Amino acid sequence: MRWLLNFLIVLLALVLFLVCLLFLLGNPQPIALELLVTAWQPEAALGQWLLLFLLGGVVAGLAAGLLLAGVLRLPRRRS
Repeated sequence: MRWLLNFLIVLLALVLFLVCLLFLLGNPQPIALELLVTAWQPEAALGQWLLLFLLGGVVAGLAAGLLLAGVLRLPRRRS
């Protein structure tokens, strides 16, 4: 049964990779990110910006969840 779970996880990862690749290829127009504090405006494809910010949000959410789970699991001291 463990091999089936591993197979499904690998299959899901491949499907997500294919969807991201198709998303990147479908949005090739370059977009500049306008930063208010600098004159430097990095330019990349729209699909790259969207996937970058999605990945950043996922990583930030996972970090916040792990931090919160660690804080809630700490033993409380009685005084």
